[in-house]
Order: sequence, then C-alpha cells, then structure tokens
Amino acid sequence: MAENMTRFEVNSIVMPLYMDSAETYLQLAIGAIGLTIAFREKILGEDSTRSLSKSLVMTWVLFLLAIGFSAIYQWAAVRFLDSHSNYPQPIEDYLKWIVQSPARAYYAMVLCFFLGAIFLVFSTARQLLKKDRNLFTPPS
Repeated sequence: MAENMTRFEVNSIVMPLYMDSAETYLQLAIGAIGLTIAFREKILGEDSTRSLSKSLVMTWVLFLLAIGFSAIYQWAAVRFLDSHSNYPQPIEDYLKWIVQSPARAYYAMVLCFFLGAIFLVFSTARQLLKKDRNLFTPPS
C-alpha cells in the first residue's frame, strides 16, 4: 500500500508530525522565557531596574529566534505541501529557498532552542553563584 502513495500523500502524513513538534518547541521556548523572568523576580529577588546579564539576554534572543523559526517552519511546511498538490499556488522567487526545503527552518529552530537551553543553564548557574557565593561551598 505504501508503495502506491504519491509524494504528496506521504508528505501529508509526515509533515503534520513535524509541525506538531515545531509547535512544541514554540511552547517550550515561550515557557522558558517566562521561567527566566519568574526566576529572576521570585528566586533572585531582582526587579526590572537591575541590568540584565549578557548570557540572559542571549538566552532570550535564542529562544525568540526558536519561536520565529518555528512559525516560519509551520508556514513553509504548509506551502511545501501546497507546492506538491494538484493545484499549487505560485511561490514568490524570494521564498522558494525556504518553501522547497522547510527543514532549514526546522533545523534552525532546534539549534536555537538547544543553544538557548544551554545559555539558560549557564546564566542561571552564574546568577545563583553571584547571589550566594557560599551556595556550593561545604559547611565547615
């Protein structure tokens, strides 16, 4: 049965799975941004007047890029499926590179998400160490 499926039919089955995972990355990135804000305010007791560390800003930038690439991927995946349908809509020349290979946006989303997670751990550990230098020293 699978041998008789067209490329469009196969992609119609597989692409929604990737789109669901892109939605999950989007939600996780939004949650991680919210978590860093809550962590700063509730755990560290910092307010918005205190300057932000470069690693925290980088964390936010990477998560925002992951969110953006997630949205781009979901749009490009739909356009990709449409381009393989019986009645495809025309694709503007400047968008063909992403519509013909939406995996580029997916890979960029995953990369930004995991780099953001690494920066989040680094930034959090650094802020905790700054707050209490004795946090990891054994009692005497």
